[in-house]
Amino acid sequence: MLHANSALSSSETSVAATAVPAVRFDGVSMRYGQTTVLAPLDFAVERGTRVAVIGPSGAGKTTLLRLMAGAAAPTTGVVELCGRDLANLRPGRELARLVGMIAQQFDLVPNLSVLHNVLAGRLGEWSFGKSLLSLVWPRDQRLAFDALERVGVTHLAHQRTGHLSGGEQQRVAIARVLVQRPTVVLADEPVASLDPARAREVVRLLTDVTEEQGETLVASIHSIELAREFFDRIVGLRNGLVQFDVPAFSIGDHVLDDLYEIEGLRSEV
Repeated sequence: MLHANSALSSSETSVAATAVPAVRFDGVSMRYGQTTVLAPLDFAVERGTRVAVIGPSGAGKTTLLRLMAGAAAPTTGVVELCGRDLANLRPGRELARLVGMIAQQFDLVPNLSVLHNVLAGRLGEWSFGKSLLSLVWPRDQRLAFDALERVGVTHLAHQRTGHLSGGEQQRVAIARVLVQRPTVVLADEPVASLDPARAREVVRLLTDVTEEQGETLVASIHSIELAREFFDRIVGLRNGLVQFDVPAFSIGDHVLDDLYEIEGLRSEV
């Protein structure tokens, strides 16, 4: 722990900051009415790691990510991002610098160009006036084009996003998070609508770019093969409970069989 009178070198300060988890759950639970979606859990994600969250439908994967993103408030417990209580973070710039999310449906505006959709990742940095002006005269275009180049769709910059394929839209959603530059990137079933070959390509892209930028990645994903290949750690959720939390290389088939066993599985919530 750092104290006000600590005299630390810059390297020591950096090490101390890195020791603070990117995400920490302390007794966090989530209920909707009488339904417990997530049972109380303690959970931490170290900075710079790549964590895959797997489990059957209704296990609580999306809820877990929504809590990390600040899109939902826990029924009990505390969610921390980089050592800060998420409940005390203001929406906008403060939160956008810490966490960005790629939703299942991408949350892109189909009638706007790819360029404008990517630049939406900068809204947390702009005032309301600058955001409106950017609809007419896009700001930070160089940043957006750099992100589009990294995901391989620069040639689509001026096309309407609604005209793109699912795989192309996924790349645009990744580019939007790239320009946001959050500490933690969340992805909720990022390849659910893609065929296996394109799914592997997108997951590789997502893990590569977050690793290059030193960002933490937490993704819910159905493909066990992709989780094993591209992630450091796998967390298995079942009925709102953490069934296991293990290094990706060590997960065994018998553990997966228990996770997806139909008997005793609750209906999707």
